[in-house]
Amino acid sequence: MTEGIFRIDAVKKGEKVSDVLRRAGVALPMECGGAGLCGKCRVTIEDAPAPCADEKKLLSPEDIKNGVRLACLTDAAEGMALTLPRASRGERILAGVETEGGKEARGADFSVAVDIGTTTVVAYLVRGGSEKPAAVASCMNPQREFGADVISRISYATERDDGLALLHEKIISAINGLIAKITESVGARHAQISRAVISGNTTMEHLFAGVSVRSIGRAPFMPEFRVFDTLAPEKLGLELAPGTPVSLMPNISGFVGGDIVSGTVYTGLADADELSLFIDIGTNNEMVLGSKDFLLCCSAAAGPALEGAKISRGMCAAEGAIDHVMLGGGGLAVSTVGNAPAIGICGSGLVDVVALLLSERIIDPGGKFKKDAEALPGRLDIKNKRWLIDNGVYFTQKDVREVQLAKGAICTGVEIMLAEAGKRLDEVDRIFLAGAFGNYIDVGNASKIGILPKVPKEKIIPVGNSSGLGAIECCRYKDFSAKAAKILERAKHIELATHKDFQQIFVRNLLF
Repeated sequence: MTEGIFRIDAVKKGEKVSDVLRRAGVALPMECGGAGLCGKCRVTIEDAPAPCADEKKLLSPEDIKNGVRLACLTDAAEGMALTLPRASRGERILAGVETEGGKEARGADFSVAVDIGTTTVVAYLVRGGSEKPAAVASCMNPQREFGADVISRISYATERDDGLALLHEKIISAINGLIAKITESVGARHAQISRAVISGNTTMEHLFAGVSVRSIGRAPFMPEFRVFDTLAPEKLGLELAPGTPVSLMPNISGFVGGDIVSGTVYTGLADADELSLFIDIGTNNEMVLGSKDFLLCCSAAAGPALEGAKISRGMCAAEGAIDHVMLGGGGLAVSTVGNAPAIGICGSGLVDVVALLLSERIIDPGGKFKKDAEALPGRLDIKNKRWLIDNGVYFTQKDVREVQLAKGAICTGVEIMLAEAGKRLDEVDRIFLAGAFGNYIDVGNASKIGILPKVPKEKIIPVGNSSGLGAIECCRYKDFSAKAAKILERAKHIELATHKDFQQIFVRNLLF
């Protein structure tokens, strides 16, 4: 959507503004799933109604005065005129491959590999016998409007009668759109696609298959299926030739899913002599430690802060997102996605900001803004507990705490896995860093603030979209599925929340 006026013509009983916009096909960011907690679904309303108590907590007095309200909390009314926010354009989605380009599609045999991320979806068209995909297409996951993280989507799917069906329909529709793009781009027909491989976290795979996610959201957090049977596209609503086999990567647990199995096989760490650590930092944060001798895994409840959620001006890596911050020429140098005016900050920018605030002693190791900070004068507003980055985008004391919680959870996961394995950090030979976040962050800054372990830089190897790249290899190589099944047999899952030392280690790891 572009910035403009939306006028509400018809309202159903009990609808909020967000409900009306959803019916009209207008998607607003609602990282809390419409629970009135994140404050991101902002619209400006002419003759705005009085704000509710929750809006007063999430909006500034200036916003309220200017008619800004939260769509998920505001009752809809016929004739209401809304100014919609600027669209997210040019989202930076990591596909991780180059395509072959220019080859004739006639007579070729293809497979489709799909990575379903919580935030993004990427589809690859894989030609039999070719080293590069024939085509790739991507989009934002349309389920985002029901929550930024899997917990929000599990809640939506289980608390509403139509929740599961709606989330299933959303992801199937998105994938069908991507399949249409990749086939049309090379002139291929659906009849030429002989197989589809789907890789995603446990919740995303269940929603894709239309299977209940209720058991994932409650103790002992186990999925309905760790291994799915081969599925038929006509039963899923997937627009492929009837009978085309659709297979999903196996899941280790409720929160260590097929995307991590895919990445583990892709990196080869399970067959290596060297000790490796695999870290996928995204909307969810999962880790694997091991070698050919053992495999341990865990999920760190770090929340989606590092993808911009729960951050006051946080956003995905779309146009206008601050993605890097550094000192230069005696002042602050800021870059944004698309070189557009800053409207928010994404994960890579968060890492840089926290590292800068620490190095300039604007925050202390406990994460608190220092009243006597002298560096970069004029940017620290100690009264409102915030620091100006650029163009009215502030980084607040609460934002620092959110980054600390994410950092603490990741560090604790690594520390507990090492302890369980009887290993030290200096014995780890390689750290595979997966996902878009790992591809774009400044590794040095991430290590400085503790998001990544403090190891020599050369040990950290970004591997891009390893979930999607593993799915591509699964299409190409017959032994990939067997290797994935062995990961499932070998991997020991550590439940961090119930680990006897978790709380003590976590609190210690909150410090920068």
